[in-house]
Amino acid sequence: MLPLGPARSGGGPLRIGVLVSATGANLSTLISMERAEPDRFQVALVASHGERAKALDVARAHGVETWTGDFDARCGVASRATGPAARAEYRRRARSWHDGLSARMAAWEAEHGELDLIVLAYHRWIEGDLLDRYHGRMVNQHPGDLSVLDPDGHRVLIGNDPVTAAIALGHSATRTSCFLVDASPDGGAVLCQGPPLVLPRGSTPPDSRAHELEQKRVSDRPALEWTVRAFASASLALSDRTHPDGSRVVRINGTDTALGGRRLTGS
Repeated sequence: MLPLGPARSGGGPLRIGVLVSATGANLSTLISMERAEPDRFQVALVASHGERAKALDVARAHGVETWTGDFDARCGVASRATGPAARAEYRRRARSWHDGLSARMAAWEAEHGELDLIVLAYHRWIEGDLLDRYHGRMVNQHPGDLSVLDPDGHRVLIGNDPVTAAIALGHSATRTSCFLVDASPDGGAVLCQGPPLVLPRGSTPPDSRAHELEQKRVSDRPALEWTVRAFASASLALSDRTHPDGSRVVRINGTDTALGGRRLTGS
């Protein structure tokens, strides 16, 4: 069994680092938690792969130390890496860039104290030292139900646009999954799923983008809040058992859960 919780002993607020790419919705959730309970939560560091993410402005307005990046200039863009050689070179550069970020974060922690949890709101694939450094302490929000499996036990709603995929498959609702990040494509242990958001029925397919934006409010935020609180209270662990998709079974307060972890139902 692998307990999940604060990296440090001695108490104090859960110290959170956030990797950002876009508007800062998840970051705003974390900052709201800190404002409400500063003795329990602290957003200590925010880093981006680029220079213009709106989330950086959210962090600065709250007085959080922010780091910008030069990922695209140094690594290129994944969609433009066509062919095996180009893809291999892109991955090599991307891993090197993130290894450098890991080293910088290690030096920062040596001066400022260890981070307990890393939250991703991040649009770049991570490999290498950064994953190893925060093994069991890095979570991501995915706008798809990662407990949906195909007959071979593979997760169906992975990738960049699970809401559109769910609509195409005729699902009645979507929900956000908060999961531990590992080297697999959206394959880590699912800790929590936010409340489902019903898809409207009719002759016209729903607007997937509008639906996903509403899902951020209805499902993303509750799932992230629950997960961060569970880390702070050290109520999570990974069992030695695995689910049919190969992910570790999540234990909450000593009890094994089904694939999907804690499933929230809303108010």
